[in-house]
Amino acid sequence: MKKFLVLAVLSVLLLPATPALCGTMIDRIIAVVGQDTIKLSELQSEMAPALADLEQRMRGDELAHATDRLKRSTLNNLIDKYLQLQEARIQGIDVTDEEVTSAIDDIMQKNKMDKATFVSALENEGYAMEDYRKSIGDQLRMLRLVSRAVKSKISVSEDEVKDYYAKNSAKFAEPETIKVANIMFPVKEGGMEAALKKAQDARSEIMSGKPFEEAAAECTGDPNTAKTCVLGTFGRGEMSKDIEEKAFSMNAGDISEPVQSEFGYQLIKVMEKKGSDTKTLQDVRGQVVEELSAQKGQAIFAKWVQELRKHTYVEIRELP
Repeated sequence: MKKFLVLAVLSVLLLPATPALCGTMIDRIIAVVGQDTIKLSELQSEMAPALADLEQRMRGDELAHATDRLKRSTLNNLIDKYLQLQEARIQGIDVTDEEVTSAIDDIMQKNKMDKATFVSALENEGYAMEDYRKSIGDQLRMLRLVSRAVKSKISVSEDEVKDYYAKNSAKFAEPETIKVANIMFPVKEGGMEAALKKAQDARSEIMSGKPFEEAAAECTGDPNTAKTCVLGTFGRGEMSKDIEEKAFSMNAGDISEPVQSEFGYQLIKVMEKKGSDTKTLQDVRGQVVEELSAQKGQAIFAKWVQELRKHTYVEIRELP
């Protein structure tokens, strides 16, 4: 089942982390955050998915260094989590059982699962529904807290929108594309010369009025070729060089002269052609505001969490 972690600003945890890492280790407290403690088993559980990925890709010293960085970043995330939950309690932020149930129902719907399938999936991951409900409740509390403390302080001015668009206009550019169809004339008896002759004859018929698709079906001897000769829509760098060079030099509706490849010859038809274009600020205003809001939100969130740390006792003990 897909797992999601809490992100810095207003994202939702759909499932908690996987169970503790394999291997036996005596559990102990590794950090104190105000009135809460973080145990080694919780750290192991949170870092398990990312550690499994590291172990697939790394070995030796590289793995050891990456694991150490993962431990420290995961512990910091857990500390931030408990700082937020404590602040939510201080501010009286809570959620009802009905709200937790509604959130879980939404998760099941998005994952296209009924309750029995969902519970079974949780059990296979090693979770009890009671613990899962608690995790979802914690996430909802933090989301409401962050919305109050961060989202409400995000403001994007019109000048900022214009400046961001001007500096990042390349992000909103649509590349030149063409929709291409082709007819292949592979090398058979008679070699390249015979293939070229067939391509030339077919082109003459097409230029005299025969539909390209009909010519494709006749040349291959397969009626279905008329449906499959369209290669698709491509940008530069997405086709073989021999086709791309010719196709992008043509206009919509043009039929190429025979184009040689290692397999023989082919005729190319440009069915549609769209030049490169940059979307206007009006077209992308919503996207610009969203990106600026995310940037500002992350900065406000980081500063806000640092303030929570200043006013809360945090003790980090030696990591294994």
